[in-house]
Amino acid sequence: MSSEHYTARRLWWLIVCLTRGLAAFTALYSLLSLTAALLGDAYNQNAWWIDLNFLRGQFPALVQGLLTLALGSYALHVPKHIITRLVIALPLAAGVYAAILNTLEVFRVASQGAITLGFPLPFSFFVALGLLSILVGVLLGHTLLPTQQRPGKGKELATITLSFALTLILFPLGQIYCFGTTDYRVKVDAAVVFGAHVYPNGRPSPPLQDRLDTAIQFYHDGYTPLLVMSGGIDGDGVSEAAAMRDYAVAHGVPAGDIVLDEYGSNTKKTARNTVKTLRADGFTKVATVSNFYHLA
Repeated sequence: MSSEHYTARRLWWLIVCLTRGLAAFTALYSLLSLTAALLGDAYNQNAWWIDLNFLRGQFPALVQGLLTLALGSYALHVPKHIITRLVIALPLAAGVYAAILNTLEVFRVASQGAITLGFPLPFSFFVALGLLSILVGVLLGHTLLPTQQRPGKGKELATITLSFALTLILFPLGQIYCFGTTDYRVKVDAAVVFGAHVYPNGRPSPPLQDRLDTAIQFYHDGYTPLLVMSGGIDGDGVSEAAAMRDYAVAHGVPAGDIVLDEYGSNTKKTARNTVKTLRADGFTKVATVSNFYHLA
């Protein structure tokens, strides 16, 4: 075997290990979101990486379950037999297809002006690319791996672990950036502004001021008739919600168009409190206003 041929195979070994680490993380993430869905949790993170809702009935859960098994199987071992490869490849191919459909749907909605992408490529594009690389690894991995002087198991495990760790960091960052910088500005019944730290003199901190400026502009542009200021009581006794209202009133929003939720000390409590109140008032379409790194 020529040195060039051997180097190419070693490079392919590296690629296979990297895709196995990616598969390990994605399998774990998919398993957690699938478990949440099966337990009836209203918040299912499945849609934050791949949306299978175009399927009906139990098919989304079934496809996701098979996809999870395929990812986990490849993460543990590179399949050798052609039949095994094809069995594992089938749900992966379905995942690639779904992610491509998700990507095209985002572009369709953006082209209609319903959303404005802050980043030119949606997160679904990177999901499709990642699943495609795993699919290639499943189909061709064993065939192209070096048969002589193959790196030891320890080095292989270390490379897979490194890939897992990198994905663990990059995956949520990609979600935060792609989703958080996208503008979903449409007319709604109300807009909920998430609270943040307020200084003792009642002045909003820079992150909170950014949220308030966005919400105030949203109101003045006619997208919402009502702003819901949700925040807790800071350690020095200052009410975030009250400070948020005062800031909005000072910038031209009538006090009668502002509702306070002074028990929204964290994101979960804000969601719980405001959803209950807004539903009681018959509101069905609500916007949330926060910093890009918080929205996802």
